[in-house]
Amino acid sequence: MKQSVNTLNTAMDKLNKETVKITQQNALNAKSTSGVYLLPGANTPALLNSQIGTLKMSLVNVAANADGTRATLRIHGESNDPLPAFSGTVEWGQIQGTTESYQEVNVKNQLFTAPASVLAPSDVDIPLQLSGLTPEQLGFIRIHDIQPAAQ
Repeated sequence: MKQSVNTLNTAMDKLNKETVKITQQNALNAKSTSGVYLLPGANTPALLNSQIGTLKMSLVNVAANADGTRATLRIHGESNDPLPAFSGTVEWGQIQGTTESYQEVNVKNQLFTAPASVLAPSDVDIPLQLSGLTPEQLGFIRIHDIQPAAQ
C-alpha cells in the first residue's frame, strides 16, 4: 500500500510540474510577437503561423550531453501539402521573473535548415545541440523566422 501511495505521489508531482510548464508556455506564446516558445517539461506542442503555413512544433528526446542539451525539434505541417525546404532560427536560454514580467538571459541562437518533404502531411525532425545549458537550466526554446529556402 505504501509503495502504491509513493508511486501515486511521484506521478502527481510530475503532472503538477508539467501543468505549470504548459501554463507558462501558453502565457509566453500568447504574448509572443516573434515566433513560438517551447518549454522543456511542457511536453505540449505549440502552433506557429509562418511564411510556409501553420506548423505544429514540439520538443522530443531532450537529454543532457557533454556540451549542454541535445533535443529534437519535431515540426509538423498542418496543411495537406508537403513542406518546402525551409530555414529558421532557434534561440534558447533561461527565463528570469514571471510570465507576466520576465527577461530572457544567457540567450544563444543558431540557424537550422530542413529539406523539402515529399509526403503530406509532413513531419520533419531537426536535431538540436543547445550548448551551455543543461536540461535543468534550460528555460526556453523559441523558434522564429521560418522562411522558404531560396530556390
